[in-house]
Amino acid sequence: MQPPGDQGELVIEASVGKHLAFAPIAFAVTEGPTHALTFANAVFRGLQSAGEIGIGPRSAGEAQPAADLTPVLDRVFRSTQTERDVILVPHAHEGTSWSCTVWPVPGSGDIPPKLVIEVRDVELVEGAKVRQRAVAERLLLGALREQDLARKAEDVSGRAQFLAKTSRDLAMSLDESATRDTVRRLALPREGSWCIVDVIESNGAIHRLAVVHPDPDKQELARKLEEQSPSEQSDSLSLSTMLRSERPKVLTHESGAALMLVAHGENNLRILREIGFGSLLVVPLIVRARVQGAITFVSRKGDPPFTTEEVTLALDVAARCALALDNARLYREADALRLVAELANKSKGAFLGSMSHELRTPLNAIGGFAELIDLGLQGPVTAEQHVALARIKANQEHLLTLITEILNFVRVESGRMEYHNADVPMTQALSDVAEMLNGAASEKGLTIEVARPDAGAVAWADPDRVRQILVNLVMNAVKYTQANGGTITLNSAVAGDKVLAHVVDTGPGIAPEKLESIFEPFVQLTAGLAERRGGVGLGLAISRDLARAMDGDLTVESTMGAGSRFTLTLPLPRSIAAAR
Repeated sequence: MQPPGDQGELVIEASVGKHLAFAPIAFAVTEGPTHALTFANAVFRGLQSAGEIGIGPRSAGEAQPAADLTPVLDRVFRSTQTERDVILVPHAHEGTSWSCTVWPVPGSGDIPPKLVIEVRDVELVEGAKVRQRAVAERLLLGALREQDLARKAEDVSGRAQFLAKTSRDLAMSLDESATRDTVRRLALPREGSWCIVDVIESNGAIHRLAVVHPDPDKQELARKLEEQSPSEQSDSLSLSTMLRSERPKVLTHESGAALMLVAHGENNLRILREIGFGSLLVVPLIVRARVQGAITFVSRKGDPPFTTEEVTLALDVAARCALALDNARLYREADALRLVAELANKSKGAFLGSMSHELRTPLNAIGGFAELIDLGLQGPVTAEQHVALARIKANQEHLLTLITEILNFVRVESGRMEYHNADVPMTQALSDVAEMLNGAASEKGLTIEVARPDAGAVAWADPDRVRQILVNLVMNAVKYTQANGGTITLNSAVAGDKVLAHVVDTGPGIAPEKLESIFEPFVQLTAGLAERRGGVGLGLAISRDLARAMDGDLTVESTMGAGSRFTLTLPLPRSIAAAR
C-alpha cells in the first residue's frame, strides 16, 4: 500500500488500519476513479497476492485475478450507493466464490473520495447463515415450547380455580334442594357448554333435574327435556345400567342407542338435536363406592370433542358433586330423624308431666285421708294401725318426691325452669345443706363435715337451684356411703373466675366406665330390684342440667373402694371476677 498523499489521508488510514489491520475478514480502502489502493489489511493482501481477487488491469505477463473487483467499484463510485453481498464468481468457475460489499466514504462533494471494500468467502457466509438459521430455529422452538408450557400452566391454573369455585359453591349449603340447584347449573369452562344431571333416588328411581341452558333463547327448549321415570321407558334396564357405569363416556351424533338412553327417549333426543350439541360427556356420580347418578356435559354444536384434560376435570367436578349431593341427602335424613326424636322427646315430656300432675292428686288424697284416720276422726285407732298409717304416709311422701323429680326433669329439659341469679356465698350454702341433712346422715352413723371455709367463694347463680344441686349430691353420698363410720366432706374454693364446691364421700366408688352414664336420666349405679336405693335416677341428670343452665358444670372423680368427689363449678360474680 502506498503512503497517503496528505494529512487527511493519514488520519483515515491510521483510523482504518488501527481497527481493521488484523481483522479475520478482508478489508481495503481505495481512492479516486482509478481505485488506487490506499489501505489493505493482511487478509486482503494475502488474497490479492494469491490471485484470488484484484483491482484494475494487470500489466503484460501478469496473471489476471480469479475475481475482479473493478466493476463493482466503478458502479459504487458512480452511483455513490452501497452495494452489499455482490457475488464474484471466478472466471473459470473454479475456485472460491466471494461475497463483496462496497460502500462510499462521504466527501465534500457529490463524488466520494474513497471506497471501503469488504470481501468474504461465500461458503463461510452461507455456513454462517446456516448456523444463524439453526440458532434462530432453536430459539423459535424454545420460544414455542415455553409458550406451550405457559399455556398449559395457565390451563392448569384455570382448572384449579374452576374446581375451587365449584367446591365453594357446593359447600355453601347443606340443603338438598339448594345443592341440587347448584349442581344442575354447572358447566365445564368451555364457552357455550351446559349439563344434564340424572340422580338415582334412595328408592332406586332415576330422576332428571331441571336443565339450565346458557342461551336464554334455547332455555324454553331445554325445559322441555322430559323428566321421565325409567319405568316409563321401554329400555329402562339399559338406561339404569348406562347411568350406573363407573367410567366416563363421550357420545356424538353417531352414538346410536347409547345417545337415546342418555337423552331419556326419542322425544328428548329430538329436542336435544334441536337445541344443538357437538358431543356429550357422561360422567358418573360416585361416592363411597356407590353410583348416585351421572352428569352429562354438553358441548356447543360445531365445537371440537372433549379433550383428555376436560374429561379429567369433569371427573373431579363429578366427584365433588357426588359428595355434596350425598352430604345433603345425609343431612336431610339426619334432620328428619332429629325432628322425629324431638317430637318423641316432647311427647315423652308431655306424657311425664301430665301423668305426674294426674298422680299428685290421688296421692295427696291418700296422704290426707291417712292423716284423718291417724287422728282418730273416723273412730278409734289401735297402735298397730298407727304404725300402718305411718308406713302409708311415708310411702305416699316418697311417691310425691319421685313425681316432683320427674316434674323438675321435664321443666329443665323443656327449658321452662326459671332462674333468678344472685350472689351465693358457697360456704354458707354448704353449711345450710349440711345442717339440713345431718339427721339423715346420723341415722346411718355418718358424719358431715364442712372443711376449709373460703369467704371469697361467692357464686353468681340461683340460690334455690344451688341448694337443690347440693342437696342431691349430699343425699347421694348418704345413700351410697356404707353405714357406721363414713364421712362426707363439703368444701369450697376459687379457681380463676370460677367457684368450686366439692362433695367428697368415702363410699364404694364408681367404675370408670360409669362416670359419665350416671348423669344420664333414669340411670342408677345398681340395677337389681333388691339393690335399688330409692329414686328414679334423675337427681344427677337434673343437677348437671341446672349447673350448665347457670353457666357452670357438674363433674365427678372416683376411685373404686376409696370414694368419689363431685365438683359443682359456678361462675364468680362479674364484679368480683373483674377485681381479681
